Amino acid sequence: MSLYSSLADFSLAELLQIIDRGKKTGRLIVCNLLSNNGSAARSRYYFIWFRQGRIVAVSNSLNGEGLSSKIRQRKWVEPQILDKFRLAEVEIPLGLRLKAAGLLDADHLNLLFASQLKQIREIFEIQKGFFKLDSHAPIPTREMTGLCLRALEVALMSLRTLKNWETLASVLPDANSAICSISQNKPHLHLKDLDWQVWEFANGRVSLKQIADVIDQPIALIQQAAFRLMIAGLAEEVSLVASMPQVDDDPLYINSVNSASLTSDKSSKPELLMISDSFLNNLVGYLNSKI
Repeated sequence: MSLYSSLADFSLAELLQIIDRGKKTGRLIVCNLLSNNGSAARSRYYFIWFRQGRIVAVSNSLNGEGLSSKIRQRKWVEPQILDKFRLAEVEIPLGLRLKAAGLLDADHLNLLFASQLKQIREIFEIQKGFFKLDSHAPIPTREMTGLCLRALEVALMSLRTLKNWETLASVLPDANSAICSISQNKPHLHLKDLDWQVWEFANGRVSLKQIADVIDQPIALIQQAAFRLMIAGLAEEVSLVASMPQVDDDPLYINSVNSASLTSDKSSKPELLMISDSFLNNLVGYLNSKI
């Protein structure tokens, strides 16, 4: 499978959704077209590798030096020793080999993987660019820490830390539309409190603007939360039917929803393979940092 198009046609969040749902294996190339003060445009490339719908490595080059350079910058491994491991032709991730040799530990790998994922947040802010999704591209073990995370989890965390939503304005649900739940099961995803709260209203009867009024939140935040639910595959945008009761006309419904928010067991957050809950909880803060 190969897909090539503009980011104006598919947002990165939608691409990660495709990768996750299809359990794709391969590589996503994203090119950021940068204007150079009116002269010839420059470009910057990002490379995301995934296996069975999980992100396994991220780099901004194809020279196989991305992960090694991060290790060198932190001075965790002597350069000569690192080169010996990096140049070895084996099918085991570089991070795991260094850990097995006692040169890195689990905390080192967590930090390295988090720094790779932080590059994905940068891609969400791209104003103009294109992408290529290639399911036949090999995955370089030199760029792999040995850790992986569902593409949807990466998308949700990146959206959670996104400051500028301008690039996603065209795909956000309309303030006067509603969302309807399309999943009856508890998601195996980590959602923030506002996402859970908005999901309680996902019955297709209450507009996003009305939800914002009820829970006293800016409409922009409600639209963003609704979009995360849509990307997670938990809800879809629907048009309101004029004959449906409105929130102001149905106080019993509001009370029942608010009560459900306090007692719902949706707050349980299942662990993901290879990645601990503590790592996920700390990752959002790391993505927000300037390190």
